[in-house]
Amino acid sequence: MLEDRNDNHKGFVIAHKETEEYIGQIDLFNINWKNRTTELGIVLGTACHLSKGYGTEAVKILQEFVFNQMNLNRIQLELHDFNERAYRCYLKCGFKEEGRLRKRHYINGSYADTIIMGILKNEYEEIKDSL
Repeated sequence: MLEDRNDNHKGFVIAHKETEEYIGQIDLFNINWKNRTTELGIVLGTACHLSKGYGTEAVKILQEFVFNQMNLNRIQLELHDFNERAYRCYLKCGFKEEGRLRKRHYINGSYADTIIMGILKNEYEEIKDSL
């Protein structure tokens, strides 16, 4: 785990199991202890690490930590609609699309929707053995 900045953020490095090569980072932010919620953010360092399952594995490990160690009830995230790889990863990990902010951002000459996704602890418990 990276250095705790405060009680509302936790950051983790994603590294290769054997070589410990840096792959990326996954973060929990806006941790709300009263409502037992958090937001997830993830970045993989270079294109050579994409489509190898690193992101999916990191999300699954983080879900286990959030729901069983931190005892939170909800993880949510936002992504742009053009990030199809991430969208498929989150669906595979049990996240559900909860809404869209249509044409929220102007990126590279066109507008993109922001997709809001979330997963609840009870939903995770139902599917965790199949993940």
